[in-house]
Amino acid sequence: MKVIKETLYKLIGGPVEFTLEVRIFNAICMLVVLNMGYNIPFSFIVGIPETGWICTLLFLFGGYVYYLSRIRKKFVTAITISGIVVTVLFAVNYFFNSGMVGASLLSFTITLFLLLIAGPSRHALFWVTFNLIVVVTLLTVEYLYPELVVERYPSRLSQTSDLASTYITNGLFLYLGTRFFTSAYKKEQKRIEERSVVLERLNEEKNKLFSIVSHDLRSPLASVQQYFEILKEVDLESEERKKIESELLSSINYTQDMLFNLLSWSSTQLKGTMVSLAPVNVFLCLKPVIEIYKPLAAKKEIQLDFRVDPAQEVLADAAMLQLIVRNLVGNAIKFTNIGGVVTVGAVLEGKKCLITVKDNGRGIQKEQITAIFSLKAQPTFGTNKERGVGLGLFLCKEYTEAQHGTIWLESSPDMGTTFFLLLPVL
Repeated sequence: MKVIKETLYKLIGGPVEFTLEVRIFNAICMLVVLNMGYNIPFSFIVGIPETGWICTLLFLFGGYVYYLSRIRKKFVTAITISGIVVTVLFAVNYFFNSGMVGASLLSFTITLFLLLIAGPSRHALFWVTFNLIVVVTLLTVEYLYPELVVERYPSRLSQTSDLASTYITNGLFLYLGTRFFTSAYKKEQKRIEERSVVLERLNEEKNKLFSIVSHDLRSPLASVQQYFEILKEVDLESEERKKIESELLSSINYTQDMLFNLLSWSSTQLKGTMVSLAPVNVFLCLKPVIEIYKPLAAKKEIQLDFRVDPAQEVLADAAMLQLIVRNLVGNAIKFTNIGGVVTVGAVLEGKKCLITVKDNGRGIQKEQITAIFSLKAQPTFGTNKERGVGLGLFLCKEYTEAQHGTIWLESSPDMGTTFFLLLPVL
């Protein structure tokens, strides 16, 4: 069954490449070819060769318009030509197939149905009007000039067989067409709902991002402004100047981290998450990150330990791995008290590498852990009033999953927090 569905989707086209209407039309073309393939020998058997030749033309024509729509991607041209040609052929067949007592009128009905469900909605009124005009004209001509209609049924049995066969095939057409249309509509609706969920999530992320940027950029800029106003009006003592400059440096460091994360996140939203997995030496990759944070750790008298085997390798994107650990180490230092310890380690666990960032800081409350990796997490202040980067852990999770890894944490209030990053190795 799965093979049949996959083959069918290849024949009618996928939802990414073709719209719902085009896929329906492609399916109808296939059904027409199959239906005419059946009607060709049947028409000759029951003694109406003209209908058999018309069915042959429809068989060839159905294959052509399928090629035009599926291969050449000229859907509007294909369906317009199809509607006109098929209606004209059935009109000709009407006179050679016993007129109103034959099966032709049923064919006009199914033709209109197929055009309405497959064609663009803006063409619906045209097809209804065109079909009605043709049918009314044929009935009028037959009423006024009955001699134009050729009685081709050799017996009452052949007429009954033709009507029954046409009704059955048209009924199957209606069933298959309706079922396909309903199924395709439901799938399309599901895709729209999924897109709606994604758009809603992106909108929430955008609002959260604007909130972070508007609030967090204003604070450091205001601090810098106040500092220069103080310098302009007051001669500060050396100690006071150093204290203010230290606070400004901390605020600017936070802003730099936030902007770095913001630029990384913006890049992924514009270009998509582009990951380049390759063998990465964990020690060489993370050593520069540790060196960046050593001055900040020393300022808080925090011991920053780096315990990674120099030979340890991992399958990762080096830039993404650095961003993740940079956020984790920065947060660990922010939320660790003066004199604390932050440890970065890496050990081999089977076919994966477990990178840990552990601190003995104040920990995280249980109610905050569930939303810690989302943009719903509320930025908090560190032990020296450093503000946490609200976008950082969200990026950590996104980039970890892009590298086929897993990230989680364990934390106890006043006991510290450990972040675990599990990535595949070669």
